[in-house]
Amino acid sequence: MMEMFLNRFPKIAERETRCVLMPDKKVLPVGHYYFPLSFCNDKKCDCRRAFINVIYEEEPIATIGFGWEDLKFYEKWADDKSMAKDLKGPILELTGTNTKYSKDALELFKEVIMNDTTFLERLPRHYKMFKESLSGGEEDVDKELGDFNPDEHTMLSLCKQNGTGFDVIIDNDREAFLPIIMAIEETIWSYYMDNGSLKDSDIIETLKDIRDNIFSEKVEFNALGNEILNKLKLVLYLNNYDRRDLSLSISSVLKSVKLHRSMSGSRGYLNFISGFFEEMGK
Repeated sequence: MMEMFLNRFPKIAERETRCVLMPDKKVLPVGHYYFPLSFCNDKKCDCRRAFINVIYEEEPIATIGFGWEDLKFYEKWADDKSMAKDLKGPILELTGTNTKYSKDALELFKEVIMNDTTFLERLPRHYKMFKESLSGGEEDVDKELGDFNPDEHTMLSLCKQNGTGFDVIIDNDREAFLPIIMAIEETIWSYYMDNGSLKDSDIIETLKDIRDNIFSEKVEFNALGNEILNKLKLVLYLNNYDRRDLSLSISSVLKSVKLHRSMSGSRGYLNFISGFFEEMGK
């Protein structure tokens, strides 16, 4: 049975789930398309395949099967050469979600995701983490990340000399910044779940404070600010981002909060991200 990677590693999944923004004048409707992963939770199975559910604006529109090993691996694993090509894929899974957009979603996956080396490199790593978690191996994964103590690092020391190389965040380049953006938004959402009185205005002030003082070691931040900073330190520890990448991402989230607040009231942004993360958890 396939199980979502998000179920066992929610924070990593929310931070690293691939997203594509489809522009206007394309076959698929304009909007955001997310590609969360699922893996087989049979402890004895080593199929090395992923089911990728394509989510368009919170609605599943396709399920894609994909194996990252070479064709010979699946020929040997299935003991049937005729099945190997479909096992490797990518293909539309007949037992998954199928809609009028499924074929075009598969083409989007082939054209964009299959050319994303970061995504392809993450697949076997996520698969290994998932499989290890089925037999208690998650302790090894936790230990690997558990060695990181945010208090032992400054934001400046974790920023790399060379980052994405982008000077602004535009729709076509937004994917490169998603680990930072998702880390901020997931932390805000998690904090809101425990602090129901939080409003968009509180987030705006917190993000402004972080934006203006993130590299200062003398400024004291509020509780939400400290949680965001600790999460950002982990993202910087695991990825290659520079100071500009960090500043651009914080400003991007701040802009989003202001926009949703102006359009939908005092908790417009909080309601927006709550709907997103709740849907991702289904």
